[in-house]
Amino acid sequence: MLCIASSSRTRPGRRILGDPHRKFCLGGLAPLLSALLIASSALAQDAPACPEGTFGLRLLTPPSGRIPRDAAFVVGLSGEGTFRELPPIQLNRGRRDVAMIRETIAPGLFRLRPDTRRIWGRWQIGVPGAPPILFGRPGTGSPPTRPRLERVERYRVASGGASRTEVRAHFGFPLPDGVVAVVAFWGDDDQPDGWAQAVPTARDIVVSRVEGDCPQLAPGATAPPESGSVRVAFVGRYGQLGPISEPATYGQ
Repeated sequence: MLCIASSSRTRPGRRILGDPHRKFCLGGLAPLLSALLIASSALAQDAPACPEGTFGLRLLTPPSGRIPRDAAFVVGLSGEGTFRELPPIQLNRGRRDVAMIRETIAPGLFRLRPDTRRIWGRWQIGVPGAPPILFGRPGTGSPPTRPRLERVERYRVASGGASRTEVRAHFGFPLPDGVVAVVAFWGDDDQPDGWAQAVPTARDIVVSRVEGDCPQLAPGATAPPESGSVRVAFVGRYGQLGPISEPATYGQ
């Protein structure tokens, strides 16, 4: 039982009836308060957490034609699928398997190189839906050019009762041929925070799309702040990362 003692002071000439040192007891109120505290704590702990994101696996390097045997392949985790992270990927031809060495370009975007110095002919790459790869002479070419950002905008899109926030980058020239992805750096970050698949000859591209209260971001990816700046860089078809653009502000 919870009890509270109190005392009263009187002015001269005034009389207090009863005990001047009274005690008030809350009786059954204390257990009720304890139960409310426990219940509120349980509700906070049982609040639903955002589920882990699962993604599809995409081969971004165009598989048509002859691939230079010193080339790397660009693969990304995006869209809907069943992968939480990049699975082991191999090249296969008959009874022979060749492992792929993984290098991270950006969160959810990877460069894969065959773990061998000599490879030739037609191989199957372990990416769902990808056609056979035909390796030819070496020669991957130079890295992509430096992007030129004209402006960047951040806006909210509502559709079918759901909403998402997008950051769209507008370029000073169409995306060059051979660019397969655009990586984004928020503010002064020195490592990429995310990426988007390139659209050939497009002059603008959504570099970030965050849906609802539980955004599904690739492991290590960062959602953009409400306002700030962004820099971008192009990724070539064989995994070459080009120079980073000058920053452009948004949401100011």
